[in-house]
Amino acid sequence: MTDSASFLLGGGSRSAKFDNPGDSVTGTVAVEPEVRDQTDIQTGRILTWDNGDTRKQLVVTLDTDQRDPDDPEDDGRRSLYVKGSKQRGSQSLHDAVATAVRNAGASGLTVGGELTVRFTGEEPSQTKGFNPRKLYEASYKAPTGGEFLGTDQPVQQTQPATPVQQQPAQQESSGDAVATAKQLISAGMDDGTITAATGLDSTVIGALRAAA
Repeated sequence: MTDSASFLLGGGSRSAKFDNPGDSVTGTVAVEPEVRDQTDIQTGRILTWDNGDTRKQLVVTLDTDQRDPDDPEDDGRRSLYVKGSKQRGSQSLHDAVATAVRNAGASGLTVGGELTVRFTGEEPSQTKGFNPRKLYEASYKAPTGGEFLGTDQPVQQTQPATPVQQQPAQQESSGDAVATAKQLISAGMDDGTITAATGLDSTVIGALRAAA
């Protein structure tokens, strides 16, 4: 996914580097993760499996504290290309991130969540002539509320089991509406429900979410 500023100015985040065992990256998910086709680094051609299916990867952009001292324009954004075996226990990057999400009790990665990935070591490739396979571990802390994007596809946000008390039919004052909206945001309600309950515009609700 390319945001408007990156498209206009030609910017883009750097890839997170895992050159040596112990290297790690920690950051906040900055934009909604995107599933993309895997491509050959040298030719740019789309990679496929033996059965002809296109290989996929999840591109996750993190806001980190990492900076290149030689680049004053380095904003700290780093991209993770989550791919590899989906098999549990394989310690691929895919498995590590998926395991971290499950351990966090989340449905997937979402903007505002904090992700840490660490390169733990290597194991010899089972295919002669190929580089050793990198092994990873990860941890994830989900933000409160919001929709989640899983490693394969978006998932719908589930509504809380506790019903929301209906608001009075009469129009609320601006101050009361804002207070009510803040309470509903804390309860994990979606924008549509909050708009119906308070009459506030979605842009106002978005600003309240950002300030929460």
